[in-house]
Amino acid sequence: MNIHTMLACCAAASLVSLAHAETPHRFTDADRQAVEAVFIRQAQAATAHDINAFEGVLVSAPAGEPDPIVLLARSYQFWGKPALIEHFKKTFEGVWKFEPDTAKIRIVPLTADVAQLYAPTRVTVGASEATAKTASFLVYETAVRTADGWRIASIVPVPAQ
Repeated sequence: MNIHTMLACCAAASLVSLAHAETPHRFTDADRQAVEAVFIRQAQAATAHDINAFEGVLVSAPAGEPDPIVLLARSYQFWGKPALIEHFKKTFEGVWKFEPDTAKIRIVPLTADVAQLYAPTRVTVGASEATAKTASFLVYETAVRTADGWRIASIVPVPAQ
């Protein structure tokens, strides 16, 4: 094989490799819809007091990795999925309704695999219907892409009033 044939083969192999190379991963409209869908599932699970479905929308840390789950509010903080789930098991014993204004949800990608979500949300909480109170929040969350789809990693409810 002469040098010209070898160079031609190398050039052809390079072009074939480029043609089959993955396109860069980007945050797409389908990702935006998936992030919104996981947030809506979170709201539905919380309002239904379905702790298993609620836990299912939260990201799980791979073995040996730090637990990324956090809920930060003015009066409390929960670091890690077990602490957050334990909190909501107790909360779900009373009244808990999580009602986002779905028309006003905003999703902003930070990377192809991480997105911020903002949603004006009404939260009703109390030991009973008679004592329950409703307040408005601007809920800020981060969602991360996992092998199982988009999952929630952080929740920060900010009082709207």
